[in-house]
Amino acid sequence: MNEEWAKWIQTPTHHVTPAGRVERPSISNVCDWVKNSWQRVKSETIIKSLKNVALAMHEMEMKMKFYRKKVMHRVKTTVKMILVAVTTIFWVSMMDKLYCGC
Repeated sequence: MNEEWAKWIQTPTHHVTPAGRVERPSISNVCDWVKNSWQRVKSETIIKSLKNVALAMHEMEMKMKFYRKKVMHRVKTTVKMILVAVTTIFWVSMMDKLYCGC
């Protein structure tokens, strides 16, 4: 698209403001630039880009699965530790009641 703009700015047909600045291009000019730019893109380039995106998405999915397993393992371990601590506290308090008669 940069090429399209460069061609436009070099032509003397665009208008200049009273301050001496070039007026912005019309919407139809910009639309033509976009259309022409897309027509110059090779289909192989688009296919290659889409394949790269698919590969990156697959890699990201695999990383997410790995980290999800890692996090779930840590959560399970933490829950087990909490259960052991609660159970220990419960049994210690029960033993106190049995032996002390409190």
